[in-house]
Amino acid sequence: MRSLSVKYKTALLFADQAIFSGTSFMVTVLLARSLSVEDFGLYAAIILVLYLISSLISAFVIQPLQVSLQATENKPAYLAFTFWFQLAGSIALIVLMYILLLLPFPILSAYAMLAVPAALFSAGFMMQDYLRKRLLTEDRIAETFITDTLLMAGHFAAAGYIFLYGIPSLYLVITLLGLGYLPALAAGFIFVRPPMNGFSLWSGYLKEHLDQGKWLFYTALVQWWAGNLFVVASGFFLGATALGALRLVQTVFGVLNVLFQTFENYVLPQTASRMHHSFDEGRCFLRKIGGQTFVAVSALLLILFVFSDTIIVLAGGEQFRAYGFLVKGMAVLYALIFAGYPIRIAIRALVLNKVFFKGYVLTFIFGVLSSYLLLSHFDLAGAVAGLIGSQIILLIYWQIQLKKREFILWK
Repeated sequence: MRSLSVKYKTALLFADQAIFSGTSFMVTVLLARSLSVEDFGLYAAIILVLYLISSLISAFVIQPLQVSLQATENKPAYLAFTFWFQLAGSIALIVLMYILLLLPFPILSAYAMLAVPAALFSAGFMMQDYLRKRLLTEDRIAETFITDTLLMAGHFAAAGYIFLYGIPSLYLVITLLGLGYLPALAAGFIFVRPPMNGFSLWSGYLKEHLDQGKWLFYTALVQWWAGNLFVVASGFFLGATALGALRLVQTVFGVLNVLFQTFENYVLPQTASRMHHSFDEGRCFLRKIGGQTFVAVSALLLILFVFSDTIIVLAGGEQFRAYGFLVKGMAVLYALIFAGYPIRIAIRALVLNKVFFKGYVLTFIFGVLSSYLLLSHFDLAGAVAGLIGSQIILLIYWQIQLKKREFILWK
């Protein structure tokens, strides 16, 4: 499978992305139509927490792996270390989450009965995330495609059953979705064949991952708040209707978030590998692939911008027509995000984790200082303006730091 041509691997990568992002989107739609509003909100809250937990574990496992694998001499021992490190971290956080859900706090009372299925679902979520990103890092596109296809089959079967038979219990819904991970996990374990060897090297790997991961860990926390601050503030200052409209538009653009993440999961290790040989080679690779993908993404964003009113009505109904301007604003934001992705990848590939972290601290500070002013004067338009302003600040700071290190992407 590793001898696939570059063109075939590229086509397979996009097909895999279509499967992965399409599965996430369709399962969400099916659940939204199957569950009550309250139960769907509980499910969405669990997913949001899992994204945060997954990013925190990823800071110490997957993200260092993505930039260190090519420079590691004993790759089998290193990969074995990352697997067991991921498994240990996942188990520890799942147990902690299970205990927290059982605590007698009113805010957690709705989740107490979901502790067991949530733990099962969380285990599948986090291990599948590791296996997928690791296979992409190893440039094993065909194996990634197989595991994601099995994940699609498992989750479509679960969500389809829930939709067709009207399963009313959120407990059963989360249990079925957790079981839906099993086929993909089984295939993933076969592909990586997790050994237990190279123990003498593990302490060195652990130190390296902790050194790299500490800034990435802080970044994950700050990044979550930086990304969600204007959303939370919209609900607090403008009310539930405004928050609902913004969340609906974010759902429409949610597929692009997965596309961005997959772009990073694949391009980052490829860039780091080329930079290991030559900075110029890595720079040329980033410019080329960034330009190619931006053309395709720009076409999609242009469609969203032009037909914004139609799209939001299709997504949420006629009552949301007045919020079509949010789709236009988010299209501009996402164009800016994707245009700046080569800068983001360069920062990561050069292991400038402190710079990466400080960039998000700046956006967080900007959000705290500006959110009330923007929202009180411009309502939801101010929220979108704040998100765009945060992204501009982030990219300018990162670009300045790259220039200081004489790494110029465009020259």
